[in-house]
Amino acid sequence: MIRATKHEWLKKAYFLFESKIIFPRKFKKIIVDEVPLKKGHSILLLQNHISWWDGFWGSYLAYKHLKKSYHEMVQESQLEKHIYFKYKGAFSIKKKSKELFESINYTTEILSNPQNMVLIFPQGRLQSLYTNEIILEKGLHKILKQAPANCQVIYNAVTINYFEGFKPTVRINLLDCGNASDINLDTLQEKLSTFQMKMMKKTI
Repeated sequence: MIRATKHEWLKKAYFLFESKIIFPRKFKKIIVDEVPLKKGHSILLLQNHISWWDGFWGSYLAYKHLKKSYHEMVQESQLEKHIYFKYKGAFSIKKKSKELFESINYTTEILSNPQNMVLIFPQGRLQSLYTNEIILEKGLHKILKQAPANCQVIYNAVTINYFEGFKPTVRINLLDCGNASDINLDTLQEKLSTFQMKMMKKTI
């Protein structure tokens, strides 16, 4: 598997470049609906996977609002194409291979540090912004099972609109899902789908 860089200054440099240079050119504004954060907890951020920008929003959220060191799980084939992502916190996962378990163990190792955040796209693939039902990959169950007790799980339902001009407004809608050790996967899937539908209706 491909591991993320250990150089925090490099990840922060990417974040500053993106937030100060790229985002103002591409987006009108980014609005974040925040949730209470649990002190001394790492964060497992689950997010709907709708575009190329998903990881960039995750990095922005980690450093600007959650105050955590950013990490992101990416399909190995995609990370090989965009290898520079590893220098902003991305690491690989390869489905249907022995490396899958290595990636899961690496994820839980990162989450054992309360200063860290890991972004995962629980659907495992790109889906339309207008998809209401969130289907969770089985690998997420293993991550939740192995995650430390002091790991807070947050869902991010990103929504976008162009109501105000040529550049879109991005809204980051957060939902506190509780501690990883207390989560039931079936209940979580229903909870995320309900929240996703609610945020879509709110946007419309």
